[in-house]
Amino acid sequence: MAEQINALVVSGDDEIFDELRRTLETLGIVVTHARNYHEASQLLKNHKGIDVIFTETDLQDGNWADTLRLAQRLMNYAPVIVVSRNVDVGLYIETIDRGAFDFVTPPFLTSDLAHIVRSAVYKELLSVKQDMTARPAA
Repeated sequence: MAEQINALVVSGDDEIFDELRRTLETLGIVVTHARNYHEASQLLKNHKGIDVIFTETDLQDGNWADTLRLAQRLMNYAPVIVVSRNVDVGLYIETIDRGAFDFVTPPFLTSDLAHIVRSAVYKELLSVKQDMTARPAA
């Protein structure tokens, strides 16, 4: 990945966070950690340079849907990837239907996360370009 990518990982589970952080850092991605929804909210309000967000399904003070709504409201569009310990097809479908970019479960393979993050960031760049070209000239 040529340009530096910044990821926010919202996770109260140290095991999941550590595994995800190690894998992302292997890819050269800068990782910021929020232990819960409140910390994520504060970080996103003050730090606009987040390119992609990973959030656990269940947080101490919220859940993935709260994080997704927050990202949509504060970041205009920052792709949100939902992280779950368990494969749950119903939850997968719900997260995608509600606007999450993807749904992943451990173990996190470097090649899989590289593809997911690249795709998420590329989609974000396309979205911004389309917004810019759709606006009428002043």
